[in-house]
Amino acid sequence: MVGRVTLVKSNLPAPRYRTLIGQHDIVERALDLLAGPPVDRRVLIHGPAGAGKTSIANEIGMRVVGAAESPATGFAAVIWLSARPAVFTADGVLRSPLVCGTLSDFMTNICVVLGSLEILQALPEEQPAMLQAMLARQPTLVIADDIDEVVDERVLSFLDSLPGRCGVLATSRMQLNFTYTLRVSPLTRPQAAELVGELNREGDEAFSDGAVAQLYKLSGGIPLAVVWSVNLLRLGYSMSYILDHFGTTASDLLRFCFFTAWEWIENSAAADLLMAIALFSAGARADMAYRAAGLVEETPDAESALVRLRRLGLVELSADRLILLPMTRTYIMGVVMPPPGDPNGDDIRTRWADALATYVRESLALSRWQDCFDRIEEERGNLEELLALACTRHGDALQFRAAVLYSDISYYLFSQGYWQLLIEHAEWALPALREQELGEEYLTVLLTWVSRVHLLRGDDESREACFAEAEQYLVTVSEEERPLYDAIIGYNRVTQLRGDPEPDAVPTLRGAAEIFRSIGRHEWLSRAVNRLGNILSANRDFDAAIMAFSEAVAVAEPFQDSAWAKDMTGIGKGNLGVLANRQQRHADAVVHLEEAREQLAQALDDAIALMELAVAHYHLGDIRKAVRFGDAAQARSADLNLGISIAESDQEWERTVLPRLREEAANEAEADDGTSRKPELDDLVRQAVDGGLLELTGLELEDLLGRQLEELLRANAVAHGSAPQWAAGDFGPRNLAARFIASQAEVIRQQVCKQDGTGLKPKYVRMMQPGGNKASALTAMAALLYAELQLSATTVAAPAVAIYIALWLLHGNMARFCGES
Repeated sequence: MVGRVTLVKSNLPAPRYRTLIGQHDIVERALDLLAGPPVDRRVLIHGPAGAGKTSIANEIGMRVVGAAESPATGFAAVIWLSARPAVFTADGVLRSPLVCGTLSDFMTNICVVLGSLEILQALPEEQPAMLQAMLARQPTLVIADDIDEVVDERVLSFLDSLPGRCGVLATSRMQLNFTYTLRVSPLTRPQAAELVGELNREGDEAFSDGAVAQLYKLSGGIPLAVVWSVNLLRLGYSMSYILDHFGTTASDLLRFCFFTAWEWIENSAAADLLMAIALFSAGARADMAYRAAGLVEETPDAESALVRLRRLGLVELSADRLILLPMTRTYIMGVVMPPPGDPNGDDIRTRWADALATYVRESLALSRWQDCFDRIEEERGNLEELLALACTRHGDALQFRAAVLYSDISYYLFSQGYWQLLIEHAEWALPALREQELGEEYLTVLLTWVSRVHLLRGDDESREACFAEAEQYLVTVSEEERPLYDAIIGYNRVTQLRGDPEPDAVPTLRGAAEIFRSIGRHEWLSRAVNRLGNILSANRDFDAAIMAFSEAVAVAEPFQDSAWAKDMTGIGKGNLGVLANRQQRHADAVVHLEEAREQLAQALDDAIALMELAVAHYHLGDIRKAVRFGDAAQARSADLNLGISIAESDQEWERTVLPRLREEAANEAEADDGTSRKPELDDLVRQAVDGGLLELTGLELEDLLGRQLEELLRANAVAHGSAPQWAAGDFGPRNLAARFIASQAEVIRQQVCKQDGTGLKPKYVRMMQPGGNKASALTAMAALLYAELQLSATTVAAPAVAIYIALWLLHGNMARFCGES
């Protein structure tokens, strides 16, 4: 360590900020590194354009200058050298008056600050050695701002060869080869709000919490964009205008941040890859990004392109996704990407569609629908982006590809409850399927899914319009195609009958089943005989119905490696359970329905199975289970906007009996504990968020959960005199909480983990990413956990317990939990 100094020479510029927000850790880390042994103190601060690298470097320099009486760094001089060719202001991009772009510029500025002008009078070839000798006697911190803008390759070699007593602090958008590298990340949402508050000391009401949240979403937390927005507001623009026209009003800002970086990679594989990633609005899996860019994964071209983008700070790697900051994507999509209709742009968009289509086909090849749907769910944002683009096209290759993909995911959209998407995109996708002469796909989407949504919503007029359209299409097909298409129409028409079956329903289904059997369409056959069982059951021909449902299961069982077969097995067993309820064989119904729930894919089918379990338990005398299964069923179906009852064996039971049972159970609970009913779950979640529970540690949450469990166990012991097995063991709230969580491991996994246990469900991944809404994650998770706890842990099924578990999972235990065996 060098000795103390009493004066630090400096040419640091005046800071352009009042307070440095959100970057203090990097400042302290850099100071620690620069204060280390005088051997190789070379520190690089790199990160996205506009992230605050220059401000951080300036702050570090000021801290060194301000520590003249401290041996913290021991530098006798701090020299600021900027290679930035332009500066950005509210008036636009202005050329920088002083730019150090060559080795001569660097040496001249160092000599001027140090007062060693005699070096500049020497021969050019002698100057580097003289400067090196002088710096060996006078320890100096050289700050090279925007070093990646330097065009003279000798500069980096010069900085690398400075004497050990000197230090180098450089900033760059690109990651370069320095001894130490520190990455600057965008601001978090609270930090961005703090920055807005600092800039908006006058308290302008335009910066509401909602406006700041929107600004954060658009800017991705880049400080320069936040500062720019505040300055535009001061110039007279309204906040709504800035937010609505970000891509237009921010054109100077975007060009300032990204133009040079784009010049570096233009007409290269890296440029193709960057445009491909930009098309994936929800981030891109690497293999899909390579495919969209026309690159082959695990080849030198692909790998070097990605490395180049990451070194430039243009691409982030989050989990298994390549992510662009919002501003980067805005620039690429608005300035760089060729517009729709341009051959170059259509090539990359077509490859993008093909990449998504390949991913969907791979997903549909999995052996369980839920696994298929979980995998497709991971790309839902990107799929929606493609469908939204396709609806603006008119009969071109991209729209045709997107229409086929829409057909492939139509069952996913229906079964997961994305009915509005299914209906909206049918307007352009169905004609595109017809134009491609994909009759079976067209009729499947139109009648099996779209018309069924209209049926379930009680829109008979739209449903009949679907069948009228199908009949018109049937007139145009060949004689060879007609039997299959006629059978599909007949099957779907009978499937969607309301009220008592029509006289020709059974013959129609038997005829359709024979056609499907004769041409080897096993999935259609299983569906047809299953529906035949429904009709026979409605006709009270129960023995024949049991045979039909059993055949539906038997047809599917040889194909259990296919998702449709597992689903149809679940549907067939579920219908056997419904029939058992109708025949008053409620114990048999419970067995069939529980087996069915293990294989069902549709949210609607699962809701029906839960409601039928409620009916069965009611008749078996277990009122509490009846209420809990009924509540869980209605929670499952709440988002589907159904116009019908889901209690198939006894529709009046859901309308009249369940509400009465629920009221009786609530009154009984109130009488048991002598207190008023607990607040609704949403109110408790709101209280938890407002009360700062999201900020507690995992151990603190375990303690709160344990204390809540102790209270509920005491109340349960008074009322019922029994305790669950997990309640026995070591004393203490945390131990109790740990045992309870372990006892509910499978329940928790089902709610937050993928079916294969390899990670979180996609919706929670999105919520847990930077900028994600953890409050929404808490609400969604707590609601599902509460419904399940009512079925699996009746003694302690309380909203507060569900909320504490959800908080504990959100605190970082969720991903680890899903990785457990």
